[in-house]
Amino acid sequence: MSESNVNRIPSISQLMELRPLKDLAHKVSSSTVAAGVKAYLQPYQKMAMEAARTLPYASLQSLASEISDWILGEHGLSRPEVINATGQVLGADFPAGPIAEEILVQAHARRHDYRLASAQENYRLAVEQLLCEMTGAQAALIVSDRQAAVYLLAQALGGAKTMVPRSQMSSTFDQIAVPKLLEEAGVQEVGSSNAIDLDALASEVSGNAEHLLWLDKTNFAASGADVFPSTLEAIGTLKSSGVSLWVALGVAGLLPDAIHEELGLCSAKQALNAGADAVLVGGGFLLGGPGCAIVLGKAECVSQLAELPIADYLQASPASLAELEVTLRIHQSGERVDDRIPVMSLLSTSEENLDLRATRLAEQLSVSPWIAEAITTSAEAFVLPGSIKLPTRHVTLKPTPEGAEMLQAHLQAFPAVACWSQNAEEVVLDLRSLFPRNDAQLVSKLVPENSINEGDCMGNAEK
Repeated sequence: MSESNVNRIPSISQLMELRPLKDLAHKVSSSTVAAGVKAYLQPYQKMAMEAARTLPYASLQSLASEISDWILGEHGLSRPEVINATGQVLGADFPAGPIAEEILVQAHARRHDYRLASAQENYRLAVEQLLCEMTGAQAALIVSDRQAAVYLLAQALGGAKTMVPRSQMSSTFDQIAVPKLLEEAGVQEVGSSNAIDLDALASEVSGNAEHLLWLDKTNFAASGADVFPSTLEAIGTLKSSGVSLWVALGVAGLLPDAIHEELGLCSAKQALNAGADAVLVGGGFLLGGPGCAIVLGKAECVSQLAELPIADYLQASPASLAELEVTLRIHQSGERVDDRIPVMSLLSTSEENLDLRATRLAEQLSVSPWIAEAITTSAEAFVLPGSIKLPTRHVTLKPTPEGAEMLQAHLQAFPAVACWSQNAEEVVLDLRSLFPRNDAQLVSKLVPENSINEGDCMGNAEK
């Protein structure tokens, strides 16, 4: 056993005195945190016994932060963290999107409120009523996830009197098998498989269908989806055809705001105001809450889904309801929404901010003994499905010959880093999908503590 490594493993009480874990003990319990710390330290003890040359943490403070994040994930207060440096804010690899700690903590308190637990159905109705107040919808239904919502739509609308554009019969970016669900329910395809002519579509469904299902382009990851007409344009043209319009919005949120306008996205409230009869929106994505799904619209449309025998089995969980309510209150308040909803924070980050952070991050990572060079470049990120782009900054890391293996190992250690690209020759980090706190985490992961101290000394000497 390596004596120096054994001495580097801190005690449980030593770690619990550090702020991230001390704060967490107030939110959950000291016993929960202590048990989590003990479990988290086991791999480090094994490394020490195997006489590993180094232990993969830079400082006690960084280790305490990692353990805090891990405990939150283990005990259901958060999602296990992955540092997303892919540049894709939402997509196949990150379908749900990050959720704010503020939401998780407040929702956790609500879930343990006896009054709510004893009146769960009333609470569900209260959250649905809040959705109606915010969007102007007559009725709302909250189900477990988007897969469940699309299934209910297919079952309620199935038959020859429901149509969907043929070019939208594809699986979604979050792996919902739309063609299978709709075909099994008997929904008919209409129009061309390559493009959508709205006037021709309106003419074709008029008198031949009772319902039309429209899927916004952000349901699809394929680049071809960006040629679809906008949802607002489609509603404007199709509402005169005499069919009821059911719109699946993809990643859009509830309310119109600067982010939706900048990215050309239609919010749920805009779709309803434009003439949609019912709208399906995710609880996560730009709304920023849990991974449930919400159907909003006319009372007769929503009741078609709610009255299906299987609907009761597909309801959102009490935890999702609590998280959704806290999320809605943030949007309803209008106070610092862009800062408090993580996805919106990432999308609204300015180029100037990204540039400053990229420069600083490259400087800090360049002192790592595993990195020969760290350079910054301008780029574009596909931030959302449907080929929606935003400007970004890349930090490209060129490993030293002897540091390549160590760099890869530290990128894979908890919390793992998902990169824009990663191979033996270089690692590219995209800052568009990184939170400012992730910058410090990356430095902590990729720069050993003694290298940080040496860098500080060199900087002071130059002054």
